[in-house]
Amino acid sequence: MKKNHLDSLFLSIIKKTDVMKKIAIYALACCFTLMGSQLFAQAQTACNNKTAPEVQSGFYSGGEIGATIWTPAPPMAVQAVGLPNVEYLVVKKTCALDSARTACDTTAGGGWVILGSDADGIFDPATISRYGVSIAAGDTFGVVAVGYDLTQVKGLLNRILTGTITGTSNGCCALFELDATTRGFCDTLGSLGIDSQDDINDLTDVLTVFDAFTDAQLSVPSLLDYMGLVNGYASLLSNAGCGTTVDGVILCYGMNPNAIYWYKAANNVAVEQFSPVAELAMYPNPTSGDVTIQLSTEKATDVSVNIYNALGVKVSSQNLGLIEGTYTYNAATSGFAAGMYIVEITDGKNSQTQKLTVR
Repeated sequence: MKKNHLDSLFLSIIKKTDVMKKIAIYALACCFTLMGSQLFAQAQTACNNKTAPEVQSGFYSGGEIGATIWTPAPPMAVQAVGLPNVEYLVVKKTCALDSARTACDTTAGGGWVILGSDADGIFDPATISRYGVSIAAGDTFGVVAVGYDLTQVKGLLNRILTGTITGTSNGCCALFELDATTRGFCDTLGSLGIDSQDDINDLTDVLTVFDAFTDAQLSVPSLLDYMGLVNGYASLLSNAGCGTTVDGVILCYGMNPNAIYWYKAANNVAVEQFSPVAELAMYPNPTSGDVTIQLSTEKATDVSVNIYNALGVKVSSQNLGLIEGTYTYNAATSGFAAGMYIVEITDGKNSQTQKLTVR
């Protein structure tokens, strides 16, 4: 394609972008006028005939979470409809900071910092950390349900990273260079370890994609804002052959940022990892019979294996004695009720835990 034709295409794209911006600004102004402080009070969805999943707003009354007591799955108030993937954002009751890390980020009104995500809402808070922020003893933390389409996200990212603008030899990443808001997006993705669609496998990876838009810490409101930014490029990407629209958008999602189920971290939430264990594997998981626990120690260590149910009650305990090197232990679970269990490897002082599902 001749250069003047390419310039005309880019000029057309820029004009479309300007129009889209004006429309978006007008729409936002209308929304703020009509809804004011209620902007994020309701579930936010993209694509037609979709229902956002929502956890039951409230506080877990079963006690503090920490050590061998992991979070129970949050109760759901609304089930997702039309969104094949449902996971949970983990937030901490401290504001997400701006890019300078000196003040609260005010994007979309600001919000609690996102520390990570979990597939089923059952997790050890000691393992959750992002931006160098973790859940400490006594902290209040919560989960927000998110519905999305992982296949759609992977497909869009694949087109952006590997596709070319229709009728040109320019990569689709060039479209993001037209706007200062998104300039350098693809390069930043690479620096964050996202080089292809194969690097996107869960909500944690999706969060990394949206980290490429900002140096500030993400909150749920700002994440929604950046999702809206991407959908604002729907026509631009679609017309350039760099994305496929569904109901006028390129990302279908749903969440209610105000529907949060809260937990309180216990004083022993930050369990010191069992340092003598160099490797730990557990299989099969899920299991309906015995589970094999294989561990390797760097030095002679007196090891015990404890198994706890979801309520933190110890249902099995076995002292393996002094272990040095690789050791394999078969734990019988056939008599356990179906559900989630915590397997703890301990020397009596420090411990390491993994989640086990019994069917």
